[in-house]
Amino acid sequence: MGSEKKGPVTELKERVALLEARIKDLNSDYLRALADFDNFRKRVERDLELKQRAGIDSLLEALIPVLDNFERALKAYEPVDVSKDNNMTSWKKGVEMIYKQLCELLARYGLQGYSCLGEKFDPRRAEALGFVEVADGEENQVIEELCKGYECAGRVIRPARVKVTRRNEPEKKISEEKKESKS
Repeated sequence: MGSEKKGPVTELKERVALLEARIKDLNSDYLRALADFDNFRKRVERDLELKQRAGIDSLLEALIPVLDNFERALKAYEPVDVSKDNNMTSWKKGVEMIYKQLCELLARYGLQGYSCLGEKFDPRRAEALGFVEVADGEENQVIEELCKGYECAGRVIRPARVKVTRRNEPEKKISEEKKESKS
């Protein structure tokens, strides 16, 4: 009595139900694999973009000293009266053209110079190479810029190199001198 004989329609219905369940499982597996592949593709694209950006940043960082040297070379001949010396005029124009071409090339890759002169010192955008003591005025102000800073896509490639003000405190010095003389 435990094993009843099933008719062909009942067997087909059970088989269809099993196959539909199998299709549902396979479809679920397919969608999961598709999502995994899409996540993998996005991760590879992101990693590739980060490596490409790091390579560009590295190149830009290596070229910044060349820009600095061009600027120094151009400034070195400012006091000279180049109008009297035709060779010097040609040399200066040539250096200016090369400098302009290099700046345009680096700008195409996103490099932009910035200045911190007159701003409050921000260690994320500037590197303090020295201090200038002042009696009056604000403390931690960028008073002199030795080299301008450069950034690319919002990231600092090289911080500006600056001198910063700091308060000249005569009372502090006098008290330190008294402590030293007592020792």
